[in-house]
Amino acid sequence: MLIKLPNKIKKALILIIFFYLVLAVLTGILAKRALSSTVKVAGAAKLQDLDATKAYIKDAKRDFQYIKWSLIIFTPIRVLPVFGWYVADSQRAVSAAIAALDAAQTLTEAITPYADVLGFKGEGTFLGGTAQERIAQGIETLAKVTPKLDEIGSDLKIARVQIDKIQSWRYPNFLPAKPGSKLQSAKTTIDQIESFIVEAKPLIEVLPEIMGASAEKKYLILLLNDKELRPSGGFITAYAIFKVNKGNIESEGSQDIYELDNSLTKKIPAPAPILKYLPNVPTFNIRDSNLSPDYLASVYQFEELYQSSSGPKDIDGIIALDTRFVLAMINVLGPIEAVGTKFTAEEVEECACPQIIYELEKYADQPVAFEKSGRKGIIGVLMQQMMAKTFEAPKSTWPNILNTIMVSLQKKDLLLYFKDARSQEAAEKINFAGRLYEFDGDYIHINEANFAGAKSNLYITEEIKQVIKKGKDDNIEKKVTIEYKYPRRGDNCSLERKGGLCLSGIYRDFIRIYVPKGSTLTKSEGLEVALTASVDLNKTVFEGFLTIRPEGTAKVELEYTVPLKVENNYKLLIQKQPGTPAHSYQIEAFGKKQKPFLLETDKEFIVKI
Repeated sequence: MLIKLPNKIKKALILIIFFYLVLAVLTGILAKRALSSTVKVAGAAKLQDLDATKAYIKDAKRDFQYIKWSLIIFTPIRVLPVFGWYVADSQRAVSAAIAALDAAQTLTEAITPYADVLGFKGEGTFLGGTAQERIAQGIETLAKVTPKLDEIGSDLKIARVQIDKIQSWRYPNFLPAKPGSKLQSAKTTIDQIESFIVEAKPLIEVLPEIMGASAEKKYLILLLNDKELRPSGGFITAYAIFKVNKGNIESEGSQDIYELDNSLTKKIPAPAPILKYLPNVPTFNIRDSNLSPDYLASVYQFEELYQSSSGPKDIDGIIALDTRFVLAMINVLGPIEAVGTKFTAEEVEECACPQIIYELEKYADQPVAFEKSGRKGIIGVLMQQMMAKTFEAPKSTWPNILNTIMVSLQKKDLLLYFKDARSQEAAEKINFAGRLYEFDGDYIHINEANFAGAKSNLYITEEIKQVIKKGKDDNIEKKVTIEYKYPRRGDNCSLERKGGLCLSGIYRDFIRIYVPKGSTLTKSEGLEVALTASVDLNKTVFEGFLTIRPEGTAKVELEYTVPLKVENNYKLLIQKQPGTPAHSYQIEAFGKKQKPFLLETDKEFIVKI
């Protein structure tokens, strides 16, 4: 039976509905304008126009404030089922947008005095002097920016809290705009930015000291050849020493790693893996010292051997970089001239790789008896020229340079170690120090060492699959499969060869798989030396050995149990090995197949059971 409402009440309801409809339309118009202003913010930032970015942020904040005020009238509707969800979500989204814009406004105001140093168009105060002098000025005044990071972090936390309250399932992806995916992407982005700001603050605070603001610093730079993969990056090819004083960087020379090994004053027996898998190497050399997957442990071993060389220098830190980092920088800076050679990123047929990689391999790939004295300084000179070109680059290029360095640190193509405890702690906190971490959940780190002279890692690809399920006593049962493909035809790799490079040769792979301590291996296949279990770095490690020939394939399978109880959520941390490309990963957890991905950085998974 329908209830007949009096005409006055009917008219009042019609007026209320009409009012809400008009307000909704006006709010929609405001939202469209606010989103347009936000797009302009992104566009101005992309063009590195700081003044325009600041102006558009101000416009966008004003527009979102209007929306926030207009949405207040809808608050009573939040009590209604279903429709109320979307009203509440709209208010949360607007509050998150305003907080994020507050953070952006604080950041742009903080960096305005350093606009030209950072490559932005704006009212920068560092207008004179060389690029090095301007960097030095920026280092001296960097401390004035760091207090603003707390304010930025606080605003981002507000944005994160608001947007996390919005449930993705209310916005199905079968709709044309796929709102669920966009919402999840926004949540992930804000989480990552907030975490980065919080974690980066300690490193930013110590950056002036790292760059010699109060006292000269001296750093040893290691070039790691990731094409001949080693546990914490790649085979140590050469080293250089640079001193840094108030942001000014100067080279103190470089040397081939074999020259340094030849200067060792005492012979130490090689560790067990080298004696077992690296033929004809009875003693422990500096070039093989990065034997630990943990960069800090490898650095300690390097320093111990380095002190036994003739004339070791006092250093404040060791920075390792691989050929991927060098290539990434050349992609930004353009060709670099050094030691009579023009280094470029162009592909060359000889190795089906960039020319810079080929030239570095020509330097590295020589029989040990070959005299390299004419090329022993190539690394220091190349690094010096790279820095010189960086300093001479137009300021419009600097954001790309800074981004390249940041991405290389995240991908572990650039590793940091500082003797100063505060600086080292800051580098570790932001995961720029190549450490293997403790984790409250499941964990895996696959670590490999190329114990052959060839540069097989230039060509070998890997696909890793993990299948995870509940086992007896609610423990975790896992099956891990690693598939290798080696499509390159073999090169002449004999020591007697007259010419040509040994890039594609037999791959002698010392493999270690780090998993939670207490895990039990139940089955393994596909190795020449079967996996054995031990404990290292407070983790259980399964280690073995296999070889792969050019134009060949291989498959390694292992099954093991993890002593970890899982109830509502399953957490997994995958740590990437330094120097590796982005290997392909597939994960099936408790019957749920995750989207395949490339492991470019350490990655954490959370799966609801």
